[in-house]
Amino acid sequence: MRSAEEILNKIKGKALLAPMLATTDIPFRRICREFGAALTCTEMVSAAGILRSSSRSFRNAVFGADEHPIAIQLVVAEAEDGAAAAAELQSLQPDLFDINCGCPNDRICEAGAGAQLLEDLSRFGAIIAAVRRVSEVPLSVKVRNRGFTKQQSVRDIVRTAQDSGADLITIHARTRNTPYNVAADWTHIAEAVSVARIPVIGNGDVFSADDAFRMLRETGCHAVMIARGSLGTPWIFRDIARGDSCGIRACAPSGPEMQRLVHRHLAMIRDEFGPVHALPRIRKHALWYARFFTGTDALRREIFSVEDPDVILASTDRFFASEPDALAPDSVEARRIEHAFRERILFWTTNALQIEG
Repeated sequence: MRSAEEILNKIKGKALLAPMLATTDIPFRRICREFGAALTCTEMVSAAGILRSSSRSFRNAVFGADEHPIAIQLVVAEAEDGAAAAAELQSLQPDLFDINCGCPNDRICEAGAGAQLLEDLSRFGAIIAAVRRVSEVPLSVKVRNRGFTKQQSVRDIVRTAQDSGADLITIHARTRNTPYNVAADWTHIAEAVSVARIPVIGNGDVFSADDAFRMLRETGCHAVMIARGSLGTPWIFRDIARGDSCGIRACAPSGPEMQRLVHRHLAMIRDEFGPVHALPRIRKHALWYARFFTGTDALRREIFSVEDPDVILASTDRFFASEPDALAPDSVEARRIEHAFRERILFWTTNALQIEG
């Protein structure tokens, strides 16, 4: 097991980008890295898919030479699969391996992976130990604060993870069956910190630098991992890196900077995935960036009425070039759109979820 100092020396910062399926691809990771993300994670990589030589699984694991430090996140149901996949992926030279022990999706859990591992801490520990034996790099695990039942406490989970060889642990402060419209309970992160001998990363409901610094203060965690809070707002990493304790809109890019950011990001997606496979990713990122402004509904109708990514880029360029008015944060419309965003993100990712093997 690596020392806490050695692990944290790899991660020079307090804000990490969470792994998100169909979202944390190379273009988005690079954007977040440029804004100051201290660590990024690949999309979920199926260990069984790697062993079957699945092109999709290998594609999700690939990253650029300029992306370090980066973690490859593995979804694993069996210890031997996790060890074999990690051994095979070692040649990519990630900075960490991360084991997904938190995904609540039924399909993933029915396969015995994700949050289902928290129902059986002996298997959870065996998977960590198996990957630890073959890994030449630090090993992290991302967990919920509990599985589906109430039998396993976050203390049990942390102790099992560190005793099995995990070098750090990320706690998402919800149980497997807690919906996202229920606030994350950060007291579970503080509870994990109280028993951990390894660094603890906090995760759940960090939507601004204000939220990040509050989580750090209230829980004592070593860093925060940001998921939904980075979508359409990657400058959250810049705010945290600068120590700017502010709301997400207070430090947002100016009109011209925002237009350049969105255009570059969407063009990178087009170039990375090609005109067909890029479409769903371009659409969702465009709408995530636009959600704080008037005219979002019209933009949504426009970009879903065409199948050409260049036309969508042109439409989005026009939207931001017009410097649309920002919605008042407390307005009914702003609350409606933000609620829809926080709910819709689940569909953007859930529809892509599958485990290969």
